[in-house]
Amino acid sequence: MTFDVPIDATGDFRNAEIFRLGAELAVLVLDLPPALPTATRCLLSMDQSPVPLVSMTLPLGNGRHRMFWAMRPGNQPQSVDICTEDGATVDTIVMQPARALAPLDVEALFTGLAPDARIKFVNNLLTVWRSAFRIASDDLFSMVVEDALHALVPEPQGASIVCQVAQGRHLVETTINPDLGDITAIYAVGVASITRMAARIVLGRNMKHGARSCHFITEAPAPSPPFLIVLLSKNGLAIRQLADGKPRYSSLQGWWAKHREAVELREMIVRRLATLPESGAATAIDLQVRAPLATIRIAKSSMHPSGEVDLALALEGGLLAGGWFHAPSTVFAGIDYVKEDGTAVPLDGNSYEFPAWAQGKDEKSKTDVTGFVAWVPLAQSPGPLLQPRFQMRLASGAAMPLVPEPQAFEAAMQRNHVLRAVPPQHAVDNAFRTILAPALQDVERRLGRTIEVNRTKDYGLTKDAPLVSIVVPLYRVLDFLRFQLSGMATDPWLANNAEIIYVLDSPEIQDETEHLLGGLHLLHGLAMKFVVMNRNAGYARACNAGARFARGAILVMLNSDVVPSAPGWLQVLSRPLLERPTLGAIGPKLIFEDGSLQHAGLYFGRDQRGIWLNHHFHKGMPGDYAPALHAREVPGVTGACLVTRRDTYESVGGYTEDYVIGDYEDSDLCLKIRRLGLKIVYEPAACLYHFERRSIRRSQDYMRGVASQYNSWLHTQRWDDDITELMANQFGKDRDRPATAGGRTRERNAA
Repeated sequence: MTFDVPIDATGDFRNAEIFRLGAELAVLVLDLPPALPTATRCLLSMDQSPVPLVSMTLPLGNGRHRMFWAMRPGNQPQSVDICTEDGATVDTIVMQPARALAPLDVEALFTGLAPDARIKFVNNLLTVWRSAFRIASDDLFSMVVEDALHALVPEPQGASIVCQVAQGRHLVETTINPDLGDITAIYAVGVASITRMAARIVLGRNMKHGARSCHFITEAPAPSPPFLIVLLSKNGLAIRQLADGKPRYSSLQGWWAKHREAVELREMIVRRLATLPESGAATAIDLQVRAPLATIRIAKSSMHPSGEVDLALALEGGLLAGGWFHAPSTVFAGIDYVKEDGTAVPLDGNSYEFPAWAQGKDEKSKTDVTGFVAWVPLAQSPGPLLQPRFQMRLASGAAMPLVPEPQAFEAAMQRNHVLRAVPPQHAVDNAFRTILAPALQDVERRLGRTIEVNRTKDYGLTKDAPLVSIVVPLYRVLDFLRFQLSGMATDPWLANNAEIIYVLDSPEIQDETEHLLGGLHLLHGLAMKFVVMNRNAGYARACNAGARFARGAILVMLNSDVVPSAPGWLQVLSRPLLERPTLGAIGPKLIFEDGSLQHAGLYFGRDQRGIWLNHHFHKGMPGDYAPALHAREVPGVTGACLVTRRDTYESVGGYTEDYVIGDYEDSDLCLKIRRLGLKIVYEPAACLYHFERRSIRRSQDYMRGVASQYNSWLHTQRWDDDITELMANQFGKDRDRPATAGGRTRERNAA
């Protein structure tokens, strides 16, 4: 093959030269004439200007400059004028198609270039030019880059594969000079391709022969060995040769178990595994569980600072940390979270402290300490990191490490830990607003993404849609199912006009529940659908799941511990919704098993903290208490038995799902319906028994934690203005509401 333009082996480009840089790519090179000022910038003038056209100016060793223009020349020769910005022609050259040009001789090109200019040329090849022309898999371009790298460093240092992290991804080890600075990009340069890899690296703590160990993870598809690795930084670049593709460890598990001290590197691997599809996060969790870091706490001392981090949940939006410290002197300065890159983030920037106790020297002794809980927002999630690192910072500047035990990783377990982070007596606004609330919202979002309907089963459903759909969530307690279905089966209007949708929110008792429902269907013949959630989803999600299967125009939300006291209740509650368009929801009278009132409508009252709580009109009074015998508009009705139109329920999005476990969703729904301009009504002509809160009492995390306080706080944050106006204006002078000392009450929501 002959070329129209010869290679100038002397590296003298006083006359413009053009070379082939890739299959369809060319580079034009010109040393600016000495007669031109040093800062002169030249432009190309031609009939058809190629797009893109990328230029670069580099210094020569003699103080002058060399200019480069990279472009796709096209299929026909054309004349190119190189002009100054004021229009003076510096040189003219005929640009041939790329296939007719001589390949670029990097050695000749580097002749005369200043050392820093050579590094900049390689940097531009890998970054700007590679990206602009999208030529990562161009054989000729890869050869030019390889030639340039070998021209810079004829015999690069070695790099080796430590182990395979995942399919197509490997942990690579080498050494670099710390003077190189922060690595901004890593490239793998092979015979026929150039691949950009992860820029995140981990440097070893100790220097050896003026260098530090350097680890990073290759990304698929990387070239097959041998290939060159280029680590770019603002201070220069490092070139390494990966000659052997055989890993030193046969598996990641083998390496992990033998390198418990490599904490930064382990954290980097966890973060990277979490980004991989399928089983990446599960692998990261399994590694940490099987070979955890050693737990580090500083034992309680009367003379010296001590402390422990026993809660450290790495969530998607941040880190929730909790524990205790004892600071008997001014030596203590604080506790920090230590990020993967070694950066320390003080926890006291967003923390809440409270009186606590810690285990003493023996199991029976306890000592007073300061408890704390803190939220650290993070721009990037650390992944499923089970043992985030902390340090106790001393006033002298010294730091002592703190490492918690492996933490919970499943969303429901994490939620339970958050709910126990602060004792209920210390669950105040300062703890919720910027600390517990972000953590709980984070966990609830993740939990919601894992929830789905596992299966459904129909019992005697007809093709024709019924008038009413009754949704009943089931959680562990089946004690009242027989009585509830018997009460509905003896109601002729209900049997002819309703379907019942049972939603099992505890799938571990699926077989037992399915067997029971099957027998009760044979006994009573009621039309039913059985919906099984894949896991415990909480009251609101279970109700919403059941509502999605509802076919009736009227929707009834009914607790599993609510039993009809007599037939006719459903007809009484349904008729007003069909006849009155301004009615949004209606609720019945609910009585305890002894006949006393449990519910005659909901109203709101503030507690001593200013939090709105849900209360029931006339709770505890006799069932025939006169004020409870009159139908009337009320602020809300309990979700134990709430009847609405299905289109109304759907238009407000059903129950709000971010309340924890189950509380305040009913009043939230009523307030959403009120925002539509619709009314909420109490109807005493319909009466049912309510064996209050039997299901939720099975949830130890609700009873022991701060779920109820959090839900009331969240409810107040969301609806404070609406409730204030509602209770001050429309219901402020309601004389039927029971009086309490100071206008306050201690009743909890019993929905």
